[in-house]
Amino acid sequence: MISLKAVQAFAAIVRHGSVVQAATELGVTGSALSHLLRELEGRLGTPLFERVGRGLVPTEDGRRLADAVVPAFAQIDRALADFGRRRIELRISTLSTFASSWLIPRLARFQARHPDIELLVATSTRNVDFERESFDCAIRHGQGNWANVQVKKLYDDSLVPAVSPQLAAETGLQTPADLAKLRLLHGRARRGDWAVWLEQAGVHGIDTSHGPVFETRAQVVQAAIGRLGAMVIDPWLIADEIRQGHLVIPFGPVVPLPAAYWLVWPQRRANARPLSVFRDWLDEEITTEMAPLGVNR
Repeated sequence: MISLKAVQAFAAIVRHGSVVQAATELGVTGSALSHLLRELEGRLGTPLFERVGRGLVPTEDGRRLADAVVPAFAQIDRALADFGRRRIELRISTLSTFASSWLIPRLARFQARHPDIELLVATSTRNVDFERESFDCAIRHGQGNWANVQVKKLYDDSLVPAVSPQLAAETGLQTPADLAKLRLLHGRARRGDWAVWLEQAGVHGIDTSHGPVFETRAQVVQAAIGRLGAMVIDPWLIADEIRQGHLVIPFGPVVPLPAAYWLVWPQRRANARPLSVFRDWLDEEITTEMAPLGVNR
């Protein structure tokens, strides 16, 4: 029979393109790894690598074998990692503004209730590949129609203007038409939000192509607090700033958008305790906080 260690050595060399680096990963000597590779090539009766410069590149037969065994070893590693984490770690991929404006300020309440769960929070806007990445769940914005995952809608997205109370008083901001007196602040990925809100509010003649642009909407929030101009955002994301008096919503309407915020997770993690309690906690927090703001689920 072909040695599983030899196949594992082959897969490591494919990933690194180097016997030395593969040996370091597996914790063996380079000579031992070379011996395993020669053993595998002898059993299969074909060379699996050719040397190109200082690296090793799979031959045609090597590529065929690599296509089968490299993903298999990666899947084994993920399965073992799940057990190694002992189900007390929760890895969350979330949107930057959602993380900084809402999630992170409330995580102390989650940790107080579940002190045994270690949190890892990363921010990204791309879809998570749960088969290749070690995240337990993700919070994303969209229609909720992603394939091969389970989803739970957190709340519907909407837009309303917000401004610092000092700037509102200084500029005499009373009606939507008064926005012409202020700079309009923009998030880079949401440049069209002001145009959407103004159209729904029946306001015309305000040029939305100008005004400072920021990488994230969390930065836009800080710019609005700093009296740089007016922003338009989901009211729920600035609930704390409104309660603390840093921002005010000078007027409506609250304009609903077709997209929503969703919690997304792979089927294989559906019943894991860290994800289950986080899902329940999110639902409780959102339900409790949204009612006073009049925001829809």
